[in-house]
Amino acid sequence: MTGGPPIPIQESKRLAALSELCLFESQGDVELDAMVNMAARAFKVPICLVSIVSSRQQWFKARAGLAAASTSRDVSFCAYTILQKQPLEIPDATCDPRFLGNPLVTGEPGIRYYCGAPLITEEGLAIGSLCLIDTVGRPAMSESDKSMLVGFADLVMKILTGIRLRNFVDQPTGLMNRMRLHCDVEDRLAQQGELTLLVVDIMTATQLSGVVTALGYNFAHDLILSVKDLIVGQLCGARQLYKISPTRFGFVLPEEVDIDSACAGLVQALTPPVECHGVPVTLDAGIGVLPISRGPDHDLDWLRVVVSAADQARRTSRRWAFYEPKVDAAQRRALILLGSLSQALASTDQLHLVYQPKVDLQSGECRSVEALLRWDHPQLGPVSPAEFIPLAEKTALITDISFWVLTSVIQYLKRCPVEGLAVSMNITARDLENPLFMDRLLEAMAYHQIEPTRIELEFTEGVLIEQPDMVDQQLQRARRVGIGIAIDDFGTGYSNWAYLSRIPATMVKLDKTLVQKVSASTKDALLVKTLIELAGKLGYQVAAEGIETPQMLAQVKAWGCAQGQGFYLARPMSEAAFERWHAQLRPQQSWAGGMLD
Repeated sequence: MTGGPPIPIQESKRLAALSELCLFESQGDVELDAMVNMAARAFKVPICLVSIVSSRQQWFKARAGLAAASTSRDVSFCAYTILQKQPLEIPDATCDPRFLGNPLVTGEPGIRYYCGAPLITEEGLAIGSLCLIDTVGRPAMSESDKSMLVGFADLVMKILTGIRLRNFVDQPTGLMNRMRLHCDVEDRLAQQGELTLLVVDIMTATQLSGVVTALGYNFAHDLILSVKDLIVGQLCGARQLYKISPTRFGFVLPEEVDIDSACAGLVQALTPPVECHGVPVTLDAGIGVLPISRGPDHDLDWLRVVVSAADQARRTSRRWAFYEPKVDAAQRRALILLGSLSQALASTDQLHLVYQPKVDLQSGECRSVEALLRWDHPQLGPVSPAEFIPLAEKTALITDISFWVLTSVIQYLKRCPVEGLAVSMNITARDLENPLFMDRLLEAMAYHQIEPTRIELEFTEGVLIEQPDMVDQQLQRARRVGIGIAIDDFGTGYSNWAYLSRIPATMVKLDKTLVQKVSASTKDALLVKTLIELAGKLGYQVAAEGIETPQMLAQVKAWGCAQGQGFYLARPMSEAAFERWHAQLRPQQSWAGGMLD
């Protein structure tokens, strides 16, 4: 074998065309597989390949009769085929000085006969070949057979072009898509070692949905095209723009362009309303910036974090932001928690309830407790419900959590030694937006023979504003059988008294932030006193949360609060600890000493 195959004169353009097709990173294709099998049968050869010749390798986009997926370019027969426009035929490789010492001839697969038709782009550049291989020498192919092979090669090119359109082009905008961005970033990193990626998120998914609902899909499509044109205008044709999601565009920033200037220009272009069909639409754009380099951090999920930076940027005044590891760590923790919740629900030792007493401020008795959910994560340790409940509320897991709490409360009431004790549980908006939760609760109480008066449901007043009709319907079902209803965190939300007067609640719980302000100023104290008086006039009992000092206790008691809850009275505790605490409790005590141990 002589030296390796010659390099085509237009090699740089040929490699650019190959990169444009982005064939290396794409998966196999059933059409190509069918094509090589069909060609192998038509020409009665044991091996047929779609060979793509890159700068150092030839690799096989589709193959029949060969196990290997690639070879080096210097032993490639197809590297000679790409030097010409017509098929290259070698009847017996052992008689050709270019190949007689080739390891593919002297070893596996033992090539003797080869005929390859170049795969030629519309620009006339050969990127590889459709080749036929036999392990025995063969006579020269007829002109009609060569013509048929060229026809097969043309079909292969059409399939390859279709793969590009199907896999790497965003059809609505004509831009390269997320997969192509990933290919190009990895290729750029391999060549240059570093780059800076920008992602422009023009609006939230909720906003886009609102545009579609109000003005239609065609309008939303044309709006996206208008925004694309604005961004392209800022790029001045020097950079490839990619469409990576319905609301997001991305591009690699050239080294010579200043990041501040590029981002400032984009913000300036996207801040004014964008006019589409005579309708001005205000965007809510954020720009994420992420320098990427090959090194220890290369395994970073760079597209996820730069999208996160873009989302974070819309909460800042300048509207663009670099990726921040601390923010990303919090988001990754959130993903870990969401991914672990299903396991926690199925486990017997992760989720548990604690109980915080609610004390009657006049008699000193404790007739009810609030069930509070706790999570001991096997790796992360204790996780606050203030952290994982808002995450779960964004998914269907919140329903499973509510059912878990419901079941646990019912089981505790069934075995609880404290006679007549009532237990309240927190419920979410989703629990009140359909009848499933109430159905399950009523069925469980009936099956275990739990008196409805021993159950109280707590929810925040903000829920009332979102789905008032459905909330009203489910709460009416609860009240008809005697279940108590408490409006939690009262005074921090809408406080729509006209609406609240129609809700079948039995109690309002003053939010602890209000209770803890009673000694801060005369105005705050007057506000809390007025809320208590108004609630009482509407027929509600009033409970005060967050009682942490004897002064708070004395004040809310003097103003007419029926119940109190807070660390000064008792902290949340396990059921065994609560039962011991309750056994020590003496009615009419002054609570001067605070919580009983």
